[in-house]
Amino acid sequence: MMSLRSTALVACSIIVMAGRAEAFHLQPSTSSSSSLRGMEQNAQQLEATEYLSRRKIIGQLSSLALFPIMTVSTPALASNEAFVRTPSPNDKFKFSYTVTPPPAFEPGNKPLKTHLDEINFSIPDVRGYTLGVTVDPVRISSIKDFGTPEEVAARVVTAEVNRDGVFEVTLAKDPVEDSAGCYDIEYISDGKRGKKRFATRIYIKDGFLYVLTVQSKEAEFDEAREKEVQACIKSFRPL
Repeated sequence: MMSLRSTALVACSIIVMAGRAEAFHLQPSTSSSSSLRGMEQNAQQLEATEYLSRRKIIGQLSSLALFPIMTVSTPALASNEAFVRTPSPNDKFKFSYTVTPPPAFEPGNKPLKTHLDEINFSIPDVRGYTLGVTVDPVRISSIKDFGTPEEVAARVVTAEVNRDGVFEVTLAKDPVEDSAGCYDIEYISDGKRGKKRFATRIYIKDGFLYVLTVQSKEAEFDEAREKEVQACIKSFRPL
């Protein structure tokens, strides 16, 4: 069994950002002092609401890590063949993306989905080396609305280190914003199940959050694997 911690960690971390302040409005007051107090109270309520929303996001973000990935196998892709995901004409949500998995990876669907769309890839009979892509609708228009690359990475790392069985989490590289407007985050998680490397790319486009995560055992993350992981990540983009 395998788990894709960071895919959920990042995905659900952003989903409930929009609409957090709609329930709070300034109320008319009979005096300037009470009006000022009302404004202060509303500001405090708004700040608290935003904080709670962000906590919900992070909590949802990490939900996939609690469950093993059980996939239904589909035919393997040819070497260096791009995988293209598009909805059917009858689907309510219209999204699409492309990614070129590392060689020998086979796509499969989770029987129980926790996102609008989820695809997982792995190599048969190889444990600890997986790829996952999730898609969710969001109300924010840009990943920047949730924070800088450093701020998003800090939330991801914090959620991971607070997980049961995780001893230490460190960033493997500085988080960056790619020229395409996505965030790349790479970190190492050390815990009861060993030391693992996670590489993630995050997009928000046309009302959808796209998250790709590659997971590898750190001991097997050599120069050759790093090269194919980076090629996979750079191939991932919404259409």
